[in-house]
Amino acid sequence: MKIKQEKILVIAPKDVTVLVERALKTFPDLAMEILDSQKDANISVLDPDVVLVIIDDAIISMDPYDIARSLLSGPKAENIPMLFITSQKAIQKNQFEDFNQFLVDYIVKPLHLHLLTAKIKLFWDLHNKKIAVDQSIEELDKVYKRVIKQHELVIKQESLRKELIRFSSTSANLMQEPLRNLQGNVYKLQKTLSSRPGTRYHIACIKTAIDNLSLVSKKLQSIPRKSVKLLSDNMSGINPAQRYRILYVEDSNEYFSILENALKNIIVCDLLQARTINGAYNSIAQSLFDIIFLDFKLNDGSGFDLLIKLTGMHLDIPIIFVTDKPNENLGVKAIANGAFDYLLKEEISHSSLLSLISSTLQKVGIIREVESAQNRIAMIARKDELTKLFNRRCFEDEIHTETAKSKRYNHPLSILMIDFDHFKKLNQTYGYDTGDAVLRKSAAIIQTFVRGTDKVCRYSGEEFVIILPNTSLDGAQILAERIKDSIGHHEFKYDSKTLNLTISIGISSYLSNDGKLNTGFIKQALDALTSATQEGGNRVKTTID
Repeated sequence: MKIKQEKILVIAPKDVTVLVERALKTFPDLAMEILDSQKDANISVLDPDVVLVIIDDAIISMDPYDIARSLLSGPKAENIPMLFITSQKAIQKNQFEDFNQFLVDYIVKPLHLHLLTAKIKLFWDLHNKKIAVDQSIEELDKVYKRVIKQHELVIKQESLRKELIRFSSTSANLMQEPLRNLQGNVYKLQKTLSSRPGTRYHIACIKTAIDNLSLVSKKLQSIPRKSVKLLSDNMSGINPAQRYRILYVEDSNEYFSILENALKNIIVCDLLQARTINGAYNSIAQSLFDIIFLDFKLNDGSGFDLLIKLTGMHLDIPIIFVTDKPNENLGVKAIANGAFDYLLKEEISHSSLLSLISSTLQKVGIIREVESAQNRIAMIARKDELTKLFNRRCFEDEIHTETAKSKRYNHPLSILMIDFDHFKKLNQTYGYDTGDAVLRKSAAIIQTFVRGTDKVCRYSGEEFVIILPNTSLDGAQILAERIKDSIGHHEFKYDSKTLNLTISIGISSYLSNDGKLNTGFIKQALDALTSATQEGGNRVKTTID
């Protein structure tokens, strides 16, 4: 049973609230809350179940744009979708630019039920998709944290186990010499002191204690040294059909041969040797590896220093640190600095490598799956579902990056702001499905003209924007004319309809001809676009026209 219900906040006169109520009959999971003051709006908008805020500029008691600015400056500013109802017949496209929000839209009166319903459906779908994405990210985050926690637990267990082994071995070794001395002295006493029965009894008790201590010493030396398995007892990490590439950074031919022989019948692989740090760099630069074994002692430096550098390079290759017993404590330190595990040379064997390689590959596979899923979610959040172009939020991120590069390297940067002429009339005449089909086809046409370094984004309803790095104003104008002509000559077909449409394009450049940085060049492109549409459309305008 659903306890909480998503809702739409409405700040509008009664005629609009009545129409909203009628539109919501299509959405049984949505409720309407009518707000009478700015204070109510500031409080209600904090509710996570708010799907949309509808504001009518005809309300007398409050300034609707002040309300919008107040809401957009609050703690939920990034998540507040707004729909303005306005009576301004000649509304400017950039009237809402001050809000700088992706989820802001408007409807010009007279207000029609089917149009209002379509707008609500759009925001409702966006709300549900956002919830789905958030849930996916949350689940992925849980998986990732579980893997990391398991990894940290294994590191701790391994550290404690090996610390116990070191302690037990050291303690057993320290006990050996005193025990031998005691045993020798007791033997001599038994030979020389045989007069009093009490003396013989106490000597026998001492000998029994020595024997018990010897047994304890043997048990300390026989503590199991088998490593803890990371994930499971099966060897699912190794794919028997795959040929792996393994690099062993080791200057000793003897230990390289030992590892090579131990790997036989465990894994199908090409094992390469790098004898020096520079040799390791060259091998990694020339080939991709699935695992790197890294020895602590190298002729030209420390394997530990190389580990830190390789970890900093973010190679996404698991590194197994190889050392000997005197330097075993470096193994734990290596794991703390990015190694997946460590291996003692004295313990290299078929069984130890089988468990080590399987658990390493299995763990790497899980981490890569989580990262891949996170990347897919991040990409979905940057894409517009209808056109498959980048969305407004992606544009805002990318434009900051590109302007920083342009400023640093003094490279030109231009943008094209594209809008269809009379697109709202198209929607009203032929329906929104036709409009959506036109947008999808136009997005595909525009992408055929751009380079791999350019970014084509859906800026708002029927507006596109193109980021053009290393492109001057003249170069951007040539591209704009080509796109305008291509769209203008294209016959858009939908069902039995054949439509001919035109577009207007505004252009702005981040660097002026004298090399000085322009300010507000996004607004300049929007102003140029507005000028182009006001002059009749089907034209390209620049900021210097």
